[in-house]
Amino acid sequence: MQRFLFATVFLIACVPFPGTAQAQGATGPLRVTDAWIREAPPGAAMLAAYMTIHNDSAQDKVLDGVDSDCFGHVMLHRSVTENGVARMVHEDSIRIPAGGSLRLEPGSYHLMMPAPDERLVSGDSASFRLHFENGETIEVDAPVRRPDLP
Repeated sequence: MQRFLFATVFLIACVPFPGTAQAQGATGPLRVTDAWIREAPPGAAMLAAYMTIHNDSAQDKVLDGVDSDCFGHVMLHRSVTENGVARMVHEDSIRIPAGGSLRLEPGSYHLMMPAPDERLVSGDSASFRLHFENGETIEVDAPVRRPDLP
């Protein structure tokens, strides 16, 4: 019974509510497209999420935090290759250029989260809140999918 209750609460917290993935700030809009979470194999300790953040304003925006009700912790990471060795580097913040965009994608910038207690599979989704240095916040709903599917 306790496991059923936990699963129900988890699903309610992680099922996104209808909304928009953009925020209108004093200096212009931020928006997110193509958000998705990579389906991980059973027993995986970490999950990764990707998206494109668009900054249609005339000023750079700085993403300096992400949180989610579905994950205890969300980290900003970047994949780098140095001397032929690939590794992940923790980032405190990520700058999105004025009038430009930044792709969080495999092999580059991405979000890392510890796997939830209940495995997320293709067709599930989770919500994130992206926090920017100037106080703007964007709510993002990201579907879970296998990396080999569009």
